[in-house]
Amino acid sequence: MKKRLVPIMAAVLLLTTGCSIYHPQAVDIPLINHAGDTRVDASLAVSAWALPDVMTINATASYGFTDWLAGQVHLNYGGDNFYTQLAPGAYLPLGEHGLLEGYVGFGMGGAWRQPSQMPSDSSSSAGTYDYSGHFTVPFGQVNIGWHDLTGAHIDLAFGMKVGAYVPDFKYRRYDSNGELMPDECSVYTSSNLLLEPQVVFRIGGEHVKFCLRGSFAWLSDIESSSSSSSSPFTADFFTISAGMNFSF
Repeated sequence: MKKRLVPIMAAVLLLTTGCSIYHPQAVDIPLINHAGDTRVDASLAVSAWALPDVMTINATASYGFTDWLAGQVHLNYGGDNFYTQLAPGAYLPLGEHGLLEGYVGFGMGGAWRQPSQMPSDSSSSAGTYDYSGHFTVPFGQVNIGWHDLTGAHIDLAFGMKVGAYVPDFKYRRYDSNGELMPDECSVYTSSNLLLEPQVVFRIGGEHVKFCLRGSFAWLSDIESSSSSSSSPFTADFFTISAGMNFSF
């Protein structure tokens, strides 16, 4: 039994020390429904592939400029990562409670990690590694949802972001003496198709609501390369966030 636990523990350590260069973003789905409608969302989020490895604070502000034009700005920060995006859009009420939104935007972010100890039970020799880089994401997103349902003012919304993930990351390995190992260093600049679905649930009063959000991400090239031991780069699969949503 103990012999079986060794490779399992090594795999867990590798997952928790991997080079995560993207996580699904906890961006608000505002459901703007009239001119002058202002929404501010603040939340805490945890992202993971198999185990949680990224925690961020998130803020989104959205505004209805006219009876069809809207805009949104988002920022999150996690100590060793950040992301921000700006997106103008349009909205269309569907009956009394339904709403359709569409946004076209541009996001940019980065991730980095100071030298971290390699797992001693991994297939690689003990040593340290670090990585750093940035990425851009031009995207389009469609949201559909229902707002202010029942006396609890429940909001339920679904969104789908489709974009291009364009990275520029460097990974560096060092031996046990702290010397750089050039043969085990990597550069990652391959563009990916990004699919990022999201679901949002809010409940509370007319102007202040508690919000739960689930976001998921699929990256075309990182998904295939992460299955190979030759690539140190990974991406988180899902993000769960909770926070407060304010309507003015």
